[in-house]
Amino acid sequence: MLNAGTLAAEYVLRTHDGRLSQGVEVHAGAGNNGGDAYVVAAQLARAGVRVELHVAAPPKTDDAIRAAALTAAAMRSPEFESAPSETGCAVVIDGLLGTGHRGPLRAFVCAHTSRIAEQRAKGAHVLALDIPTGVDSTTGVVVPSAVTADTTITFGTVKRGLVIARQMTGRIVLGDIGLGDFANAADHAWCMPTLADLSAGIPPIAWNAHKGTRGHLALVGGAAGMAGAIVLATRAALRSGVGLAKGYLGGSGAAVLQSAVPQAIANSWSDGHRTPTSAAWAHALAIGPGLGLTGESLAMLRDALDANPELPVVLDADALTLVAQSGGDVAARLHEWCGTRDVVITPHAGEFARLAGAPLPTDDWQARAQAASAFARRAKCTVLLKGAPTLVACADGTIAVSPRGNAVLSTGGSGDMLAGVIGTLLAQGVRGRTAAIIGAAVHGIAAELTGARIGVRGATLDDVLEDLPRAWRSVLDPAPLPPGILLELPSTSLR
Repeated sequence: MLNAGTLAAEYVLRTHDGRLSQGVEVHAGAGNNGGDAYVVAAQLARAGVRVELHVAAPPKTDDAIRAAALTAAAMRSPEFESAPSETGCAVVIDGLLGTGHRGPLRAFVCAHTSRIAEQRAKGAHVLALDIPTGVDSTTGVVVPSAVTADTTITFGTVKRGLVIARQMTGRIVLGDIGLGDFANAADHAWCMPTLADLSAGIPPIAWNAHKGTRGHLALVGGAAGMAGAIVLATRAALRSGVGLAKGYLGGSGAAVLQSAVPQAIANSWSDGHRTPTSAAWAHALAIGPGLGLTGESLAMLRDALDANPELPVVLDADALTLVAQSGGDVAARLHEWCGTRDVVITPHAGEFARLAGAPLPTDDWQARAQAASAFARRAKCTVLLKGAPTLVACADGTIAVSPRGNAVLSTGGSGDMLAGVIGTLLAQGVRGRTAAIIGAAVHGIAAELTGARIGVRGATLDDVLEDLPRAWRSVLDPAPLPPGILLELPSTSLR
């Protein structure tokens, strides 16, 4: 509790130094979350900050009682309360309820959350301790009168509810309070790789590398009128470091790809190169962007898989719908078509529902994870279930999460880009599970960079492509974080 409160106080002092003359308003509940708030109040008061302490209920736990005593000494006040400022404070701390709370808020808590909302409407920055009051730390369910935070500083681990209810959390800051690996076993946490984990999975490119050692990717799709999907996937592959990209497109798509991406090689389905039959040059396949749903599209999918039985593959978009339309046990059919190779599939919720034969639950993220995991085990593949957050289910049943990204990606073609990123990693020898996790993270980080630079309105996938190299660099060479901070996720609130 001392570590958590002190870390939060240091964060406030570091990030709001120019506004602290207006004071800080602290709301404390009766439990250990309130205890964290008392420590924050005490440390800020010791630093000379004017603190207004608003107590929802007297402290009940032993640690919270001790923390309240520290605050009383620091503030030289036995009452733990002060009159509200007429002008309002620059920063408001939400320490009302923590990870143990479930269900609706009681009336006396709502009185405090209402004041927090009023202060935020006046321009105060709201910082929640561990999780905003009224957000379920496991399910992400948001109850009426919950706190909307501008920053959430969470301790030990990023709780599952935080990455589900990003609209309530603002910026997420993970603080190290000395819990070590214990926090990773908590049932309210997702398995979320750090930047160091991601970086470790990216193969280095040697100084004397050539196009053969940087990987060759065959991209199959682009039926008539949909060549742009392969164009986007190819551009993303090239901006992810692939050595050679060759597209196989229908209609006049080859000419479109050749014109839009001169670095790529283009073949037409109808010019004698209908399938990438030569496995000698390719190291991975990306099949599906703009492939279409015709009989010829299905033949192209089957031929590409059959002609290259050893190549790892990422299946996206129309390829997944074609598999779903095959009928019967779709997971078994997918495994039959793909064999023992490394397979990554990247469905959105609708595509996954077609594969699984049942709609995904809208709000029950544990059920979504279980459905993705069950399909991955049956199909013996990696399932990247796109969404906010994105879930990666592996053939061994394990689940990882990627909370990166924002609404910049909510436009047609972003999945095609992701297929190009993952295909590049597969072509460079990265295993499917790792390629999916890294690909989702880098794709999302690029969108975050675009959002910070442009916003959502007016941003296009060309802007995300422009930021993709910076996203790779941010993973491979991350900026140093302040002491005690393990991770920062930007706010998803963009315009």
